[in-house]
Amino acid sequence: MKNKRTFSILLVFSLIIITILCVKPVINNINFGLDLKGGFEVLYKVSPLDETEELTSDMLSSTYKSINKRIDTLGVSEPEISVEGDKIRVKLPGVTDEDEARERLSTPAVLTFRNSSDELLMNSDVLDSPGASLDYNQTGKPVVALKIKDNDTFYRTTKKVSESEDKLIVIWLDYDENIHSYETMKEECGTNNAACISSASVREAFSSNVVIEGNFSVQEAEELVDLINSGSLPTKLEEVSTKTVDAFFGTNTLNIAAISGVITLVIITIIMTVFYRLSGLISSICLVFYSLIVLALFNAIDGVLTLTGIAALILGIGMAVDSSIVTLEKIKDELNSGKKLDIAFNDANKRSLVSLIDANVTTLIVAVILFIFGESSVKGFGSMLILTIIVTVITMIVINRLALKGFLNLNTKLFIGNVKPSKKINFMKHTIKFIALYLIFVIIGIIFAFTQNINFGIDFTGGTSFTLKSEDDIQDTVIKNILSEYDLIDYSNIDAKQVEFRIKEVLDENEINSLKDAFDESNINSDISVISNIVKKDLTENAIKSVIIAALCILIYVSIRFKFNYGLASLIALLIDISVVIFTFIIFGIEINFIFIASILTILGYSINDTIVIFDLIRESKNKKENKLNNEDIVNDCLSKAFTRSILTTITTLTSVVVLLIMGASEIKEFNIAILVGLIVGTFSSLFVAPYVWIKLEKRDSMKPKDDYDDGPEEKIIKGINS
Repeated sequence: MKNKRTFSILLVFSLIIITILCVKPVINNINFGLDLKGGFEVLYKVSPLDETEELTSDMLSSTYKSINKRIDTLGVSEPEISVEGDKIRVKLPGVTDEDEARERLSTPAVLTFRNSSDELLMNSDVLDSPGASLDYNQTGKPVVALKIKDNDTFYRTTKKVSESEDKLIVIWLDYDENIHSYETMKEECGTNNAACISSASVREAFSSNVVIEGNFSVQEAEELVDLINSGSLPTKLEEVSTKTVDAFFGTNTLNIAAISGVITLVIITIIMTVFYRLSGLISSICLVFYSLIVLALFNAIDGVLTLTGIAALILGIGMAVDSSIVTLEKIKDELNSGKKLDIAFNDANKRSLVSLIDANVTTLIVAVILFIFGESSVKGFGSMLILTIIVTVITMIVINRLALKGFLNLNTKLFIGNVKPSKKINFMKHTIKFIALYLIFVIIGIIFAFTQNINFGIDFTGGTSFTLKSEDDIQDTVIKNILSEYDLIDYSNIDAKQVEFRIKEVLDENEINSLKDAFDESNINSDISVISNIVKKDLTENAIKSVIIAALCILIYVSIRFKFNYGLASLIALLIDISVVIFTFIIFGIEINFIFIASILTILGYSINDTIVIFDLIRESKNKKENKLNNEDIVNDCLSKAFTRSILTTITTLTSVVVLLIMGASEIKEFNIAILVGLIVGTFSSLFVAPYVWIKLEKRDSMKPKDDYDDGPEEKIIKGINS
């Protein structure tokens, strides 16, 4: 035991030292998104130049690579480019010259063929689409194959070059006669980021497809293919949404998020130490280490941290601590049965492992769906949530248990706090009250839905939204004078120095620049988002699809791991959680935007997490041979044991949400409100509704008539003998 104590002490101190030494390097290496750094975001719809053609994956890939090449010329250190169906989203953190970024991104690269004297011979029109591809010659060496569309022009040009003195044809990308010359750049021709991408010797005229040979590696040949194709794009780009964020917003938001994270960790540490003494303190140390590992892994996969990512991390902290609380409560349960601390510790860990895995898998399902169907910021939330779940298993289930194991010979109260039997509560007796309150709330919500306009954000309506901040008080008259030509909707003063509103119009580039200039003259920083009708349609479809798929996946998983009745009861409880959140937004006129959908999916994952732990207790109790209780008594007994854990978990998770709300993270205000309502309702539905529905479903099944499978001969009824 002494060796185990030494190991645990060394492990805990190692976690503290590693955290202290690594926290600064990890934070310094974080790639911050434009909502934390300021910058420019644009979403392009990609379509073929020839309207009779269909957009292919090759066209989309070539366009993606072309945009990537154009970004290189802007000098952006951490750009984000993502393909979303037939659209490409580009995020450029730190970009201040929005006009230049727009012009360079939307203007296709120009491919030209010139001689060594820089005279224009041909342009990309002579090539098919795509114009270049990777191939191999007879000796197996990689070459670049050019697919020729205009054979006549290509033949005449190559014939002329083959008769020239040096017989050279030079391929340029974005040739500029003021700065480019083959004579001065021939040594760097074909190197990275050079405008001169290739020079080839032409010995004879060609009237068909040709290859460019050289001492290429496969990677070099592929890069040349991409460069040639980027200058001969068969697509056009239509700007369908934009977002500009001043650096002022980013710095302010980042400070809020950082302070919120620290406050959250401190409060959770205090709560855990008060309730679980040494075990709670060690779990909190593991929690800080967990946060560091999540950020380090996020850096390792080149993740770009946005405000929604920070929200996922802070929410993940609350969910990670639940893994510790579940085990610690089971230890208390085992101690109450008369077991010694070391035996109670081992048995509790075995019991909690299955429920923790099931709970985290259901949340993982939601995170994956968020990543697959979410747009940019929601996708970032999903990826961060996936990381938090994986790291939770490593730190809070494995490392935390190793750290606690060496202290099992301590006084029980010092190790885990007060241990006393849970108070028996008849939860099922109060379920009808909860359902009645829910139905009343739903009726009120339906009335509001039909009697007032639902406050849909521009994600679902299209238009332009504004968030304005200033170091001085903002005068409403100044704002309204600047926007006198537009119809302001949902104008609200967050405080004296911050205003939010939107307009129905989808502003173009010139209108946005004009308004930004007007705000700048009044020393007002602006965050402007534009959503077109094209984006609105896609976001709406993805939102509905993602919620339905998540609910079905959860139903299937729970039904497989438990039984269908458990899965159906869980789904009904989840529908109650979602409906309460939706009607809360309708009744109080809170804006429903796409990040709201992310919050709904998060509530699905978190609430099922809570329900799974409770159902695991019920299944465990029901499967005990010595248990002769009926289902209602089993449920009440299990809920009495789980009550403290459910409340503590909700409090620790709510801490992060409340801190973000108090700190004024207005950019994810709607998300935090939805999570706040969802967590509270989810706790009650997990305690009251899900078990109640399960009891009713089990009762229904037990009352079904059983089939008679006796295939033996029927007894004939004879009056007076056996009648």
